[in-house]
This record gives sequence, C-alpha cells and structure tokens, in this order.
Amino acid sequence: MKTFIVLAVCFVVAQAFTDEQKEKLKKHKTECLSETKADEQLVSKLATGDYKAENDALKKYALCMMIKSELMTKDGKFKKDVALAKVPNPADKPQVEKVIDACLANKGNTPHQTAWNYVKCYYEKDPKHAILQ
Repeated sequence: MKTFIVLAVCFVVAQAFTDEQKEKLKKHKTECLSETKADEQLVSKLATGDYKAENDALKKYALCMMIKSELMTKDGKFKKDVALAKVPNPADKPQVEKVIDACLANKGNTPHQTAWNYVKCYYEKDPKHAILQ
C-alpha cells in the first residue's frame, strides 16, 4: 500500500502521492499561477532544480504553494508542527525536522523571500520530495 500523506507539497519523506493529493497539487498550482502571474515555463524549471530565474513572481508562487498546503502563513511563518504532524512514519521525524530546521535558518526580508529560500534549500537537500515538482 502506498504511503498516505496529506502534505500538498511533499516536504516530508513519502513514497507516493494518492490520486486525490495529485489533484490537489494540480489545483494549487493552477490557482497559484493565476494569483501570482508567475511564468509557467519558469515554474516548470523549478521541478528540475533550476532556480536561476529568481524573480518576485516565482517567489510569490512559492509562498502561495506553501500557504495552500497549510505549511506557511501569509506573513511567512512556517508551521513546523503541522509539517511534522503529517510525517507518516514517526521514525522519519528526526530526519525531516533536521532538513526543515536547516532550511528555515535562511529567512528572507519578506514572506515570499522566506518561502523561496525554504523551497530552494529543500530541493538542494531532498530533490525527490521538493515542493515545486
């Protein structure tokens, strides 16, 4: 049976998304593209780790995805307790917490910069479970 995880943007160790979660991610992506006016081609490049095109629209897109996944507030505060509560295997929590803590260390001047720094860091540390796939 596939691992079930509620995180819309897979920041934690998980083996697979359910069909429902994939649909939710797709919906969030569509909504965030519309809300932020981020370039869809640049957003697609993020899935391969191409964070070179750093611009405000992409940063706002990252924040939007974090908010919709209930992992960050509008003011850029990460909900670590929520993220850890959604880790399916309790044995994985220390490892996940370590990555989260490392990535939260680089806060930005704005909520969207903080979200950008976080998703970029997470991709570098665990590309398989990165947010913007």
